Amino acid sequence: MMLSGTTTFVLHKVAVASRRAIAARLAERPGLTLWEYAALAELADQGAVAQHVLATGLGVDTSDMVRLMDDLIDKGLVARDRDPADRRRYRIDLTAKGRRALKTARAVIQEVEQTTLQPLTATERAMLLELVAKVHSVNN
Repeated sequence: MMLSGTTTFVLHKVAVASRRAIAARLAERPGLTLWEYAALAELADQGAVAQHVLATGLGVDTSDMVRLMDDLIDKGLVARDRDPADRRRYRIDLTAKGRRALKTARAVIQEVEQTTLQPLTATERAMLLELVAKVHSVNN
């Protein structure tokens, strides 16, 4: 079946469908938006960081990041504390509740991915990941 004749268009369509499915499932369990999940995942990767560093990592405007962090703090998923290396700055870090929510979110995303990639064999899935990661590494 020819969707448009270009690989990037087909990848886009798969990404859009997956993103919708992931957003719907994350909203149910553990009750996160995609941006909240992305922020938690970025914090897990980077550790405690300044809010502007997190914003840069996510590609989010700092004014939007303030609102996102306020929401995550209100939910008890992250904490904003003084940076011990520079008391003038604040840093953001995951709380225990945030780590649990992230673990649940990753499991939910894995379930969606399994469903999305169900037509592929395990070997094909591994190859797809390798190829897409290769393209991503060159273009980012």
